[in-house]
Amino acid sequence: MFRRPTSLNWPRQLRARLPAPQIAPAARHQSTQGPQASRIDRITSKLPRRLQKYTNGLRSAPVSHVVSFLILHELTAIVPLFALFAVFHYTAYVPISYITEHFGEYVQSGVARFEKYFRRKGWFGFGQEEPSTSSEPGAGGEVKSQTDEAVDRWRSGDRKYEILMEVALAYAVTKALLPVRIIGSVWATPWFAGVLMRANRLLTRKP
Repeated sequence: MFRRPTSLNWPRQLRARLPAPQIAPAARHQSTQGPQASRIDRITSKLPRRLQKYTNGLRSAPVSHVVSFLILHELTAIVPLFALFAVFHYTAYVPISYITEHFGEYVQSGVARFEKYFRRKGWFGFGQEEPSTSSEPGAGGEVKSQTDEAVDRWRSGDRKYEILMEVALAYAVTKALLPVRIIGSVWATPWFAGVLMRANRLLTRKP
């Protein structure tokens, strides 16, 4: 006679026959790129809402694509910054009035950021002991903004403020191009991911 399995034995037998639970690819993928995904959200949130649909695919993209996008995003910030600074510094083309008028907030942010950084590093003649331009009164006794004071010193031929304004203008244009930079990075991501994977295979290939 066979013993009839009790109800307590059924779950154990069923567990023995059922395959081991598998982690869903989506869940595994999400846990792999959690920090990158949050960084992508911070970057893409700066886009106008009508353009954010072009970046939605990044949230479910392979890790190689996410890393490629983040690298491209950094490159599109660094390369234009240095390229525009070189144009302003080595040519007579410095559209300070136009950029200040259209992107004044970015120019002001660039002046404040880079003047503080140059003072801390002691670069281009800036020293920590010097008073900040934002605290110096103008000819009429009014306190000028940091940007206005930096522009006045640039026009007077102060060499260090020429460099500061050139960097601040390059920074302002780079910030204004942020939507173009993000969309361009998304468009180039598949190609760049392929380049990185081929380079990785070459570097890790055993001799």
